Amino acid sequence: MFQTEMLKVKGVKMYELDEEKETITVYFNPKKTNLQNIKTAISKLGFDADEIKADLVAYENLDGCCKA
Repeated sequence: MFQTEMLKVKGVKMYELDEEKETITVYFNPKKTNLQNIKTAISKLGFDADEIKADLVAYENLDGCCKA
């Protein structure tokens, strides 16, 4: 789900997910979106994005393997 939803965010070109380090690198067009919008999108998927905490409902819907 994460994979398809991130690419739906306007301006996101691609991303690299490092499951071992639990990080994501997002490549985006700054003319179409900004870092705040991307962090908000990540939060809505149930993950923390720096200072923006994960949406609790989305977090609860994650598979057990995705919860910290």
